[in-house]
Amino acid sequence: IEVRVGSGAYVRRLPGKEDLPGFNISAFELTEARLLFEGEAAALAATQISDEELDEIERLVAEIARENNDPKGTETADRAFHLAIAKATRNGAIHDAIERLWELRQTSPEAVLLHEKARTANIKPVVDEHTAVLDALRAHDPAAARAAMRSHLSKVIDSLLFATEERQTAKERKTGQGNRERYP
Repeated sequence: IEVRVGSGAYVRRLPGKEDLPGFNISAFELTEARLLFEGEAAALAATQISDEELDEIERLVAEIARENNDPKGTETADRAFHLAIAKATRNGAIHDAIERLWELRQTSPEAVLLHEKARTANIKPVVDEHTAVLDALRAHDPAAARAAMRSHLSKVIDSLLFATEERQTAKERKTGQGNRERYP
C-alpha cells in the first residue's frame, strides 16, 4: 500500500507468501514452543534459583489463586510466574525468548482468541500444577522441575483442545438449530 497525502491509498502489489505476518501464531504452536523452552528453563533455574526468587515465585502462586477467584481476573500472575523462572536461569537469552513467547500469546490474534475462549469456558491456570513446579525448584531438582513444567504446559494444551472442541460443538449446535427452524 502506498499512501499519498491528499490523494488516497493505492495498492502497489498484492501480498505474497513472504508477506504473511509473523505474529499470527496459533495457541497450539505457541504452547508447544513454550513447553520446549520453559521445560528446559525450569530445569536450569532449579540449579540457579535463590531463596528470594523462590519466595517471589511462591507469592506468585498465591496470586494466581487469587486471580482465579476473581471473575474479572487476569493472568498477570501466571505470566509473572513463568518470567520469574526464566529470570532465575541467569541467562538473558532464555529470559528474552520466553518473554517473547508470552508477548506472542498476547498479540497473536489466533492465540488471543483461543485463550479468551478457554478463559470464558472457566479454564484458568491450575494452582496445583504451578505448585508442583515451585516444589521442584525449591528442591533444586532439574529433572523434576523440567517434568513439572512440561506436565503443566501439556495440560494447557489439553485445555486449549477442550476450548476448541467446545467452540466447534457450539457452532454445530447453532447450525443444527438453524436447520431445525428451516425444516420444521
